[in-house]
Amino acid sequence: MFKLTYYRRIQLSFLLFIILPVLTVSVISFVLIKETMVEKLQLSNENLLNVIVKEIGKTVDDVTFASHFIVNDTSFRTYLKKFADTDRIRTYNDYVNYTQIKDGFSLITSKPLNNNIRMYLINRRQFVISSTADDLTLVNGSIDGLFKRVDLNKPEALQWLGMVRDPSGSGGAYYIARVIRDNAESNYVSVLLISISASYFEGVLKPVEFGKLALFDASGSRIAGSAELPLRVSKDTADSGLRSVVALDKTDWTLVYGASKEVFTGQISRTFYAGIGGVILFFIIFLFTSMVFAKRLHSPILKLQRVVRQFVKGNREVRLDVKGKDDIAELGSSLNGMLDQIQQLILDIEQEQEQKRVMELEALFMQIRPHFLMNTLNSIKCSLLLQEDRMHSGIIDSLMSLLRAYLKINEPTTLQEECSLLGHYVDIMKIRNEIPLELQVELPPDLARFVIPKLLLQPLVENAIVHGLVDHPDARIRVGARREADQIIIEIGDNGEGMEEQQLAMLNQRLQSGDPEQLGSYPRVGLINVVQRLKLTYGTGAFIHLGGNSQGGVTVYLNIPVTDRVAFLQGGQG
Repeated sequence: MFKLTYYRRIQLSFLLFIILPVLTVSVISFVLIKETMVEKLQLSNENLLNVIVKEIGKTVDDVTFASHFIVNDTSFRTYLKKFADTDRIRTYNDYVNYTQIKDGFSLITSKPLNNNIRMYLINRRQFVISSTADDLTLVNGSIDGLFKRVDLNKPEALQWLGMVRDPSGSGGAYYIARVIRDNAESNYVSVLLISISASYFEGVLKPVEFGKLALFDASGSRIAGSAELPLRVSKDTADSGLRSVVALDKTDWTLVYGASKEVFTGQISRTFYAGIGGVILFFIIFLFTSMVFAKRLHSPILKLQRVVRQFVKGNREVRLDVKGKDDIAELGSSLNGMLDQIQQLILDIEQEQEQKRVMELEALFMQIRPHFLMNTLNSIKCSLLLQEDRMHSGIIDSLMSLLRAYLKINEPTTLQEECSLLGHYVDIMKIRNEIPLELQVELPPDLARFVIPKLLLQPLVENAIVHGLVDHPDARIRVGARREADQIIIEIGDNGEGMEEQQLAMLNQRLQSGDPEQLGSYPRVGLINVVQRLKLTYGTGAFIHLGGNSQGGVTVYLNIPVTDRVAFLQGGQG
């Protein structure tokens, strides 16, 4: 199964941090560019429509000007009136009238008109006079149809007749009519036909880059432009594309522009999809390339894992083959050093456990000797009692009490029991050193049951005897205890030789410093043992302080803070 390892997670995160921003930026850019281009297209279309409208408007203005000139020129109207019933040129007068009308057309066409505009005068006998020398076949063939569209009762107004297609399908023209009447007569004298060729409209409505154009008249018939573009569309169809409708001034024409958004945006979309395809292609190439490089980079880590697994399984000699000087090589060297240290530590622990096992066996073996001594001393005690030697039997009894205490050194005791044990120790020391020695114990009832480590005070009494009372004629040791605020203070004082103030200060500094090196260098092992046991039992707040007393000797003060570690046996106070 595929395992999502650490390096694969890093690789996947790295790839996601690349592909997601690229895709996000690409999509956002595509949407923004698409919307911007649509807006620009709409603006461009509006400008294009305005240009087309102006061009067609100019042509309409030219047509209007020409028709106004013919209608308002009285001399021209006179010639038209004389020529109104001429079906052909029969006389010289007919020719003169015809020539005058042609000259009037020449005067009109002297104004720069559009080359696609043609004008025709048709009298009551449908005789046609053209402003140019063009072929009149199309006009002659369309006169009957055009006259059906002309309202002869609307003189001097432009009438938009519509398109007339060439039967051959090659072209056609849009016709505009104006009826010319004689004010003195009720009948018309001529009809002015103005044609605008279909090629003109097709040129104006030339194909645009995007979309289609079409020009419609009032009846909705298409004048020119795309046959696929309708004048009116449904709402659903209108929403799916771009569409603009403009009504032309001075005419009843409508200019329509239509374009499909998909046609315009298709090129942008194709470019976008091509770009996305390129990104995906490069992403796939980069993916496989990164997998190869990542595998090569991860190979040293796999070697580290294999070495650690083998070491955990018990192969203590396995080490990493370090090559190169990069970070992985440095890590491998550090790992080898760590494995060497762990192996040495395991060997040390194994040796320590072996030594501990031997010592436990020796301790079990040594337990036989104290019992043998206790039984022997008890036999001597009984023999002395039979001989009524109570002094020496009492010494034997004190010695046996001390031996029992040493055998149970790890068990706690009360302050009262500790003082009783001190009495036995003093009895032994009096016989051993042959000195008169008195032990005074002053314990308040509330502290008699205070729990302390066994033989905690014995080293202090021993120091007082050895260092201050050996040659003293009236040696006394006082043991007392009191409670002050949040402390219990135990005092062991003597009336011996005492110590100098400077020596006491230096000793107190050593005992209260807590520095193991300073304590270890002090020659009096008994004091050091008491300090260490005191702190282990009651915490770092417990300490020992030495000071002189009024009897000339030294008093040792054991200060024990009243905390959760302080205990009293059965009925005591805490």
